[in-house]
Amino acid sequence: MKAEILPPLTATLHVKPAGWRTGFRLWLPLFLLWLLLLPLVILVLPFLFVAAVIFRIKLWRALAGAGGLLVALRGTRVEVEKTDTNVSIDLH
Repeated sequence: MKAEILPPLTATLHVKPAGWRTGFRLWLPLFLLWLLLLPLVILVLPFLFVAAVIFRIKLWRALAGAGGLLVALRGTRVEVEKTDTNVSIDLH
């Protein structure tokens, strides 16, 4: 499976409080989150189908758009700087 069609599988959280030389890094396994959310998505899918019929939305296109949004999150970097702490999150 190509990496271009996968959602972010891991995240790295780097926190550096003021006065610290390096801070600390935390690796977060997002693939475990996707595995936990998969049964929930399967349970919600019939309700999404009914809502798509009622509101005349093309379900396949809506799901493809949501999947594209998740895939586009890969490579995102968020940095927050404050006077006492710097936090950055990288999605891989």
